[in-house]
Amino acid sequence: MKKQLLFVTQYLHTGGIEKSLLTVLAEMDYNKYDVDLLLFDYSGVLFKKIPSQVNILPPLFETFSTPLFQAAPELVKSGQYRLLVGKILAAALAKVSKGVGTGARWAVYRHILQKSKKHYDIAISYIDFFCNYYVTEKVNAEKKIVYNHMDYTYSQINGWPCPKLDKKSFSVSDYIITVAETSKTSLVSIFPEFSNKIHVIHNRVSPETVRSMSEEASEIQEFQYSKFFKVVTVARLVDEKGVMLALEACGILVNLGFDIKWFLVGNGPMNKELEMKSKELKIDNYFILLGERENPYPFMKYCDVYVQPSKTEAHCVAVEEALALYRPIVVTNIPSFQHQIQNEETGILVDTSAEGIAGGIKQLINSNELRTKLTSNLMNSNERNQDELGKLYRLIEA
Repeated sequence: MKKQLLFVTQYLHTGGIEKSLLTVLAEMDYNKYDVDLLLFDYSGVLFKKIPSQVNILPPLFETFSTPLFQAAPELVKSGQYRLLVGKILAAALAKVSKGVGTGARWAVYRHILQKSKKHYDIAISYIDFFCNYYVTEKVNAEKKIVYNHMDYTYSQINGWPCPKLDKKSFSVSDYIITVAETSKTSLVSIFPEFSNKIHVIHNRVSPETVRSMSEEASEIQEFQYSKFFKVVTVARLVDEKGVMLALEACGILVNLGFDIKWFLVGNGPMNKELEMKSKELKIDNYFILLGERENPYPFMKYCDVYVQPSKTEAHCVAVEEALALYRPIVVTNIPSFQHQIQNEETGILVDTSAEGIAGGIKQLINSNELRTKLTSNLMNSNERNQDELGKLYRLIEA
């Protein structure tokens, strides 16, 4: 008998968590497991990348990611008044609650999201917050696994999580998977009572898939053969990803006279703010917002330097992708990157500031020798994080 597995996540945009999940699904042993995938909604360009062996369940909340002003007419038209009231209440409560109102929003979602009817051997929530709560409260399974993809201490300072709800979901789960040693340390400092059930399994992508997709370069020939120095960042456009620091660093380099263009691949709530700031600094011809791309890898492959300017990360998939493409890389000197990058051996660690980021890029612009060294070191290193799926199997089979 095959074991019945359920994976739960919110959507499939081009974030690292989504890519990591798709890598897991692509490499699962379907001779041993039947796999269902439950999404809050079907949004995101990666939805069509779900492996054919996966059974995709109807969405929990079709308009979960849709802005309220767009979702309301759809919900009225389809007679889904319960979901409409829930979406209005959740949006209102989020504005008056601490941080992003995680606890208040779940208090609403708890009552409008239907329970899972099927019994599973293992249910896995692949992302923090609502998916963890849904799996632990509304899924019938012999074993429940929840994920933590963040530095909990940093996130708590910024008001994102709800420790009361997280403690409840952690207490009834069998295992808690966090994606970096630094994230585990942070989590244990706040929830020491669960230390024995916390396991580290790094986010990963398939290097072979990344390299293969990077060859699909027909749309970027002009980019590939451009004479200017090409900098690329792939990130969701939110503050914690340091995208404003990237813009300001670009301004510093342009003002110093460097012939560069910085391409930012991604979407998010800071898009308009970045557009306005780039025009204000008169660098909108140098700092290019490319939006969300199903395949960012050709841009990563043909850049001169890849930059990840994050203020916080757990285990960054975009950095793993850049390393798989052997790119010279500049990252901020935060704990998670200290585990992913060896300074001046596989990349450059810099201060988490516009000046620090600009300085790291300047160092690489001025030293072709250093860029060549970083690329050569990556090409000669062993593939990274090879046993992560094996770690997940061991928890499933334990």
